[in-house]
Amino acid sequence: MQRKDAATVFTGIVEELGRVAAIEDQGDAIRLTIGCGTVVSDAKLGDSIAVNGVCLTVAEFDEAGFTADVMQESLDRTSLGGLDVGAPVNLERALAANARLGGHIVQGHGDGTGATVARPPGDQCDAGHQ
Repeated sequence: MQRKDAATVFTGIVEELGRVAAIEDQGDAIRLTIGCGTVVSDAKLGDSIAVNGVCLTVAEFDEAGFTADVMQESLDRTSLGGLDVGAPVNLERALAANARLGGHIVQGHGDGTGATVARPPGDQCDAGHQ
């Protein structure tokens, strides 16, 4: 299990597209179950897995996926609060110290929120954000 004071680092490179398998309301939190295979292939209880860029702690897992508890603050400040059962989610395991670093270092912990106020359409992107 990872030390509580150790930083969890991600590369920002999506490893797998998972699906929300279940959402259990717990009042001031939810228990989120994600269906996946790759990111749980070497998982242990307490490991960190980024779900849509948000660092979550594995509370349960098997070969079909994993479950994490998501607090209300995380639901309010990230895209996780808008997920429904069946929704696709981007998944990434925490970076191993001996792994090749492709991409960039991302901690996966939200420090604030923002909104895109303008993004002119271009050859590479034609998406609106709210």
